[in-house]
Amino acid sequence: MAKLVLSKGGSVLYQCFLDKDRVSVGRDAHNHVVVDDPAVAGEQAEIISIGNDHILEDLRTAGGTFVNGRQVERHILQHGDVLELGSFYLRYLNPRVSSAIDLERTMLIDGLYGAADEAGKKSRPSATVARVPSARPGKIRFPKGRIKILTGKRAGSIVELDRVVATLGKRGDRLAVLTRRPHGYFITHVEGRRYPRVNGQSVGKEAHLLQSGDIIEFADEKLQFVME
Repeated sequence: MAKLVLSKGGSVLYQCFLDKDRVSVGRDAHNHVVVDDPAVAGEQAEIISIGNDHILEDLRTAGGTFVNGRQVERHILQHGDVLELGSFYLRYLNPRVSSAIDLERTMLIDGLYGAADEAGKKSRPSATVARVPSARPGKIRFPKGRIKILTGKRAGSIVELDRVVATLGKRGDRLAVLTRRPHGYFITHVEGRRYPRVNGQSVGKEAHLLQSGDIIEFADEKLQFVME
């Protein structure tokens, strides 16, 4: 099982297994991993479990969250990744990931519809790119898929799904992810009371394998998944 190891000055202080859907990290006492350093925000980051993967998300902190010396907003954690938290270090350990298939270059798309800015208007979609080493380059062929937006202001637009994970919606409202694997694309509910629907049926709590032509209803929007 994947776990986090908190250390300072070379000494291990705490270990936390990632056996929950979400694990919070920050200075406040209610966090799963408490980091007592003034440079760390009360709620610094959270780690979301999606299948065998774990996605780190910075909680819009002033100082930002750094993984392996690089500031990230969202990042798919890889075995051995190190979060720098003031004078503390938090290492992610997951041997299953270290021996997993080639994840290519990973892009997490911050919502197909963008996130709301401070004025409440829609901003342009943004993305954080994390370059990871290729475990076994050239041995795995990934499918190619795209999303066609069917409703709203962006109706008719095409979004290429050429990276491992794309997020739908925005945090705090409704959130789901599309995950690309060698055997196809999956949609998984992350948060919110309303689950995504595929061809009129709720996907429930488990990852749902998409078929070319499937209609996805999510956050009052309608999308069509197409795979080559």
